[in-house]
Amino acid sequence: MKMGFRYLTAIFLLGLSSMASVANETVLPTEGQVAPDFEITQVDGLTFKLSDYRGKQAVYLVFWNTWCGYCIKKIPKLKDAQNNLPEQIRIIAINTGLKDSVEETLDFQQQFDTNYPLAFDYDKKITNLYGVWGTPTEFIIDINGIIQHRDNIPELIQPLLSKWNTPTPVLSKNEGCIRKKVRC
Repeated sequence: MKMGFRYLTAIFLLGLSSMASVANETVLPTEGQVAPDFEITQVDGLTFKLSDYRGKQAVYLVFWNTWCGYCIKKIPKLKDAQNNLPEQIRIIAINTGLKDSVEETLDFQQQFDTNYPLAFDYDKKITNLYGVWGTPTEFIIDINGIIQHRDNIPELIQPLLSKWNTPTPVLSKNEGCIRKKVRC
């Protein structure tokens, strides 16, 4: 009996340690990191590819669901940005597919008269890539492809658009070494 208990305990602990090591290897995209690239077909049939906006304009990425009350509260802010700032920031709202369908997404679009692009993450690949656990989950990705905000998006985004749309200068190898104060 003791031997069986020890054996089961050892297997259990081994399982826990391997789960912990997998969890430690998973790095969720966060502020200051390069945003993972993805491509998705919008519900209007057009293709959105994140890297197409690098060097062109910032991106406001929102993960949402039709049944999410907090997502519905974001609609006026997103519509306003789409109406007034389309040249400064590109919006893409991705339905995570959790307890939702494309039909419900299209009904939502019509019911709330959304003017910004919607997409549906059929296989949750992008949702998982960005480590989305709840909705809404929002990202601001600057012109350089760097995540500036993961959630906690400022209420007024217009004052920050010039910062988000400023390209990072490309440094020569020597300039980079001088700034880092290292020998090249």
